[in-house]
Amino acid sequence: MNLLDQISTLVAEDRLAHGYVVRGDPMGEGKAFAVEVMVRLFEGTAKGDPAKLRHRIETRVHPDVLWVEPASKLRQIVVKDVEGALKRVHEKSFEGGWKAVVFLGAERMNASVGNKLLKSLEEPPPKTLILLVSGVPEQLLTTLRSRCQLLIAPSESGPPPEWEADLLDLLRMGPPRNLLERLQRAARFRDFLQFATANLEEETEDEEGEGESEEVDEAVANAREAAAKKVLYRKVMEAVEAWYRDVLVLKTAGEQAPLRYPSARDDLRQQSENLQIPHLLKLLDNCRDIAARFDTNVPVHVVLDSAVI
Repeated sequence: MNLLDQISTLVAEDRLAHGYVVRGDPMGEGKAFAVEVMVRLFEGTAKGDPAKLRHRIETRVHPDVLWVEPASKLRQIVVKDVEGALKRVHEKSFEGGWKAVVFLGAERMNASVGNKLLKSLEEPPPKTLILLVSGVPEQLLTTLRSRCQLLIAPSESGPPPEWEADLLDLLRMGPPRNLLERLQRAARFRDFLQFATANLEEETEDEEGEGESEEVDEAVANAREAAAKKVLYRKVMEAVEAWYRDVLVLKTAGEQAPLRYPSARDDLRQQSENLQIPHLLKLLDNCRDIAARFDTNVPVHVVLDSAVI
């Protein structure tokens, strides 16, 4: 069962939380994921063609879905927009079901604006859903994040990458407990990345053989390969971060929380029982730091020496 199927189940069983932070680009996958959540929220009460429901949500004409995003000169979510949204969620639903507010770029609200939203998250009206969509949810007010469950928007559609199963086998081992395990894990992680990039190099060679790429200068080809590897490394670290976010969600939100890796729930649960919240937060910080260092000129093997997965 994927994440959106879990959302549908929670809606059907009336167990959906009132507030979620959606980690994802508010102009890309985060917004697209919010649309999919809205479709599943309203499909039970929608009348007519399901495609029309999606169209109404995407074009922002559904009367029970309010979209709020930075619009001032400073690209901030301002007080009047939040006040208008909160007024709407306390009113009666137009179509007799749920009401929802989607904040795109939710980190763009300051403390005073966020505090106005806080009360509605603490004492939400019945059948109300608030989504805070942000590419950097760490910048949201801690009080807001603490009252919302976390959802990670899928970064791309389609089947998972070929390397994901091997990465999950590593992550099921849990973080290393001592220096020796850390060194061993770093070596296995390097082997994993070497395997993943070897497949990437094969795909690149296949693409080059079909066009005029044989004439591409070797330096340019090497630069392209290096850039493609960095993209892959970032995706890998995003996947590692998603794993430990699942562990944290199980620890803080319980068994019913939607997960990025629902098929690994048993392993995630075991780690949530063994790891403390401060340790999990350090692991998440480490994932983001490693991903950022892959974009620098620091050699990959040096970056990996500081990786803890």
